[in-house]
Amino acid sequence: MTPDRTDVRGRIDAVWERLSPAERRVAAVVRHDPELLLLGTSSRLAAESGTSKATVSRLVRSLGFQDAAEARQELMIARGSGLPWVAEDAAHVDQRAVEARNLAAGFASLARADRPRLARRIVRARRVLVIGERAAHAVALQLRGQLAQVRGDVRVGPAPGQRLGEDVADLDRRDLVVIVTVRRHAAGVGRLIEHCSGTGADVVVLGDPTAAVLAAPATTTILVPVDAPAAFDSMAAVFAVVAAIANDVYEAAGPAGRARVDAVARAYDALGELTDL
Repeated sequence: MTPDRTDVRGRIDAVWERLSPAERRVAAVVRHDPELLLLGTSSRLAAESGTSKATVSRLVRSLGFQDAAEARQELMIARGSGLPWVAEDAAHVDQRAVEARNLAAGFASLARADRPRLARRIVRARRVLVIGERAAHAVALQLRGQLAQVRGDVRVGPAPGQRLGEDVADLDRRDLVVIVTVRRHAAGVGRLIEHCSGTGADVVVLGDPTAAVLAAPATTTILVPVDAPAAFDSMAAVFAVVAAIANDVYEAAGPAGRARVDAVARAYDALGELTDL
């Protein structure tokens, strides 16, 4: 279904794959705060996205508007009708609807990444390194924990008290790296993606749409919105995509994966680490 003209985020999602890297930088800023398209100037959007006014104009046309003036007129009509394209009053925004859009966009991006092939790549890699900093670290821990149930040699970085240099020093083409990054991104994540890709390792970036340009050197990029109608971003859709990836890997691992699950369960029992309560 074609998004309504006033549904800025929906229109961005619909054309995302056709946008240039520079246009995606502007789109990521607008998607985070659609009101910038209404109240901000092209110069401000260009400055905030690190692009040019010409790039902003191209994005506006890609979204189906003749120019910025028409876009502002359409959005002003929407604002007058009370459509909540931005959370001006979180109490009156249906958070379930926002989460549903996040989930739909996230799983669409995962599907474009070729889920079965991605799972096979994770299974076949010599070693899997999952990296996440700031808010992304919790996601990285979850993904590492689930993958480690199915296959061996799955690491997470950065380790407490260490930097990432120790984790990436000996990467090569036999390894797979998953880099999780969400806004606001840790300083240096772009260099990290470039470095890991330069080693020949298979690099997968799991992030929100603002990571699109940073992820350019990666083999695969999965973009999951973290929009929320309140002060804090929601990671619900990101964790759902992580669970889907882990389940795909379990299926792709076949008998070896099931044997690994059984071995881990026996180790839990031998160590008395878990209870059945």
